Amino acid sequence: MEKGDVLLGTVREVTNTVTTVSLPDGKEGTLVSSEIAPGRIKHMRHYVVPNKKIVIKILELTGNHIHLSLRRVNSKEKKEVMQKYKQNQAIKAAFKQILGESYSKIREKIRDEYETLFDFITEAKENEKLLQKFIPKDKIKAIKKISEKRQKSQQMVQNIKIKCLEDNGVNIIKKIFDIKNPNVNVTYISAGNFKLKLTVEDFKTGKKEMSELIEGLEKKAKKNNCEFTSQEEK
Repeated sequence: MEKGDVLLGTVREVTNTVTTVSLPDGKEGTLVSSEIAPGRIKHMRHYVVPNKKIVIKILELTGNHIHLSLRRVNSKEKKEVMQKYKQNQAIKAAFKQILGESYSKIREKIRDEYETLFDFITEAKENEKLLQKFIPKDKIKAIKKISEKRQKSQQMVQNIKIKCLEDNGVNIIKKIFDIKNPNVNVTYISAGNFKLKLTVEDFKTGKKEMSELIEGLEKKAKKNNCEFTSQEEK
């Protein structure tokens, strides 16, 4: 886990000032009342109830202490995390049906290397040898069908502003946006304003890919003496 990660947690204990949340890796984090919702909270249970699953963001990791926030999670992030959770639950049900009594043992082996079955299936789509490593031969064909099912694609969007003062500014901007990625689409909005869309299948991986894209664009802009700013579209 890292600062800024958005996760699905389970509320464990609720007090007037601090809420304890169980995280996917078995650790626990704390949620102070000011990070539950903006302003004064009249009814805490409208937001946090023991055993309720909530989407939270990691604010800080201080030693063994994990500081969380609920109010800083935007609707898009919440939707992405919940969608992944539902997909993982569907995959889990399919694994149970296919593997039968051997499900628990195989799941534990997979969990030693992958956080969820969803992550395992996602990687197995690109590397079929993973199926041979973890799945019995007579079950591979059935499990492979799960990995071949297309995940619902998602779009991440950044609003970008570029200002180039050189006479050939238009050509410079074209070179800056020369991105060799079929999942990237750049749209002209108005003078100096552009919208960059990245189509992804996994939110966390996509977030990292988008960060690398923006970093690369900014470097090219600075190299060509252009002003560059970007902001995520919520």
